[in-house]
Amino acid sequence: MKTMIARLCAFAAAAAAVVSAALGTSCEKDETQEKYVCILDNDRNGIREVSFDTAGGTQDFLMYSNYGSWKLVPTYEEDLEWLSFWPTEGVGDARFSAMVAKNKTAYQRHGTLNVVVDGEPVATIRFSQTGAEPTLTVNVKESGRTVSAKGETFTVGVEANIDWVAELVDPADASWITVGEFTPTSQTFVCAANPGSEPREARVRIAAYGTSVSCVFTVTQPDMSSAFEEAEKVSIAELLAMGEGKIARNVYVEGSVISDRATRNYPVAYSPGGGTHVNNTMFIQDETAGLWIEFDDEVDNLYDLNQVVTVHMYGQHIERDVYTNGLKIAGLSSTAVQSAAAGTPVEPVVIDDLTRLPEYENRLVTLRNVEFALPYGTLVNINEGVTYLGIRQGAAYQASADYNDLTIEYGHYLRDAKGHTAKLYTTWSFTERALSMIPEGAGDVTGIVNKRYKCDMYDGRDEMRRPVESWCVRIRRESDVTNFETPAASRLSKTVMQIGPWTDNKGAMQTVTASVGRGQLKHSVGVEVLGSTSGNTQQMYLAWAHARCAPATWDAEKSLWLPAYGNTKGVQYIALMAQGWWKNTAAVHSDTEGCCWILSDLTTKGFTGQISLQFTASSNTSGPMYFQMEWAETDDAKTWTPIGNEYVASNWHSCIAAPEYLFVLPDELKDREGFSIRLRATRPRNASDTENSASGTSRIGVVRMSCLDL
Repeated sequence: MKTMIARLCAFAAAAAAVVSAALGTSCEKDETQEKYVCILDNDRNGIREVSFDTAGGTQDFLMYSNYGSWKLVPTYEEDLEWLSFWPTEGVGDARFSAMVAKNKTAYQRHGTLNVVVDGEPVATIRFSQTGAEPTLTVNVKESGRTVSAKGETFTVGVEANIDWVAELVDPADASWITVGEFTPTSQTFVCAANPGSEPREARVRIAAYGTSVSCVFTVTQPDMSSAFEEAEKVSIAELLAMGEGKIARNVYVEGSVISDRATRNYPVAYSPGGGTHVNNTMFIQDETAGLWIEFDDEVDNLYDLNQVVTVHMYGQHIERDVYTNGLKIAGLSSTAVQSAAAGTPVEPVVIDDLTRLPEYENRLVTLRNVEFALPYGTLVNINEGVTYLGIRQGAAYQASADYNDLTIEYGHYLRDAKGHTAKLYTTWSFTERALSMIPEGAGDVTGIVNKRYKCDMYDGRDEMRRPVESWCVRIRRESDVTNFETPAASRLSKTVMQIGPWTDNKGAMQTVTASVGRGQLKHSVGVEVLGSTSGNTQQMYLAWAHARCAPATWDAEKSLWLPAYGNTKGVQYIALMAQGWWKNTAAVHSDTEGCCWILSDLTTKGFTGQISLQFTASSNTSGPMYFQMEWAETDDAKTWTPIGNEYVASNWHSCIAAPEYLFVLPDELKDREGFSIRLRATRPRNASDTENSASGTSRIGVVRMSCLDL
């Protein structure tokens, strides 16, 4: 048999003779020991050189050999950073594959994979890959950088897939600005004090080697008349009244720190590369207003809760944040904070009406007598796995970012006694996020007021997606949630009906019924629920929802919340999943192209106050994005009445959560015996914001109907 294979290899080598000069010898045969190695591709052609574009890819190989035991070994160990293969060793004939990773650098790369026997290479395969287009980004505003008249050292972040160099456009500027130390991702500049009576400027260029790609920015240094010693004190309200742009007046503000950098429950910011969460945010307030400050570098965020800080504002920038639509000081330089001293805690403003939140942007308030409309999980119901936390998700997950709560935030609906709502937000980095369950009663919540600016819903005028401002609060510590008593004594609303959380059911269930009140949950394609985490287009099936069922403890030694978070009973709730949402021929109880979740056999008899429906829901990247809530007398009604306008289902991979939804139901559904509500997919567009596609899955968790007596 081996002799026949040797002949086949010899034949393959002869057949490939025309191209072997370019490809190298396809089959190598040791005439003395009658040893041979023949390497072919899937089409049985000899192959010794493989080329890839920047995307990389996989190449399969078929090898015939009578050398016995062999290993695959790259010539240079560093090639293992981009070249992998499997299996790595074997005996005689074999199949193996090599995978080339995406080349993010602008450089071509080459590598050689050797078939090694007894420490010596007996055959080689050469790999080459083209480089990407050169890119270079410098973390500096378009307006450049303003430095202190007394001198300053500052560092800018640089992201490039090619080597780069920093230089002064005008070498004469070296008299006062020096190009200092650098790392592969940063460059430091040292600025001397300005002894003159005029401001001065220098232009800096950071350029990619061997290309025309570069970034030029201006460094501005005022004269001593703009030093802090000459600055005028203004209130925070007066500072914000200056509006967006560079602050040209020599002013400073003084305020108390109301944020806690230890717990880091701030509006989310990412590192310049879109990678990890950056802890660069601080809030201060005086008697007139609150101020959101983002430091240029998180290492400058040194100031603790309740400290009184003095901040020199000349040359700083007031910008409008894209995500919140609020004003902030962006990129505060390291020398701007002139002093910091211990102070007394700020006394929060007490309000009992959530509609007043816009009066107190970026200030500390106490919301008196509020409840969590859907007490579900802990303060931040997100996947706590290390592969998710603090990392910006891929393009498919971020396509719908204008209605997601980003990747590392979670929002709970708060409701006051008048029925007004707002969200309480926490981030994954909030260090007390899992210590206790969300309380079921009513109490007080203290936090910093922030804006939001995104598209949770559509106003129905047309197909245009319009960001809408909403208001939220951010607590600093778990102790900001206070005075919550037992539900019977303090709850503002009564539970009319609740479905879930349900247990991990190993066998199929005929239906999912209410644990409180009357009702059941089903899907227009199927009623039976599979007792597993996978299903088909004809059935619903159980899935995990990202919310703890019990409080956690923090193991500082292991840097881990315990019990460890994962798809395990007791750590996550069980939710319900369904797929096949668009033009599913198996659909029942639906005369539309979009399928729907159905809540049937509902009653509100005896409840005459404000009725609302709260639930958690989300879709995967290919699941439906647009939904409409509707009601009718029965499941099989031909006419359904819309409740409000369309809403969007967040991509659960993008927000890493089961987001909460709350809808106030129309007065017709008060004190009513027998009706149904459905959540209907309305358009063939998925949660990755892709048109003509809504075939994936959607998930629904705890559903609660409540009544608030106003």
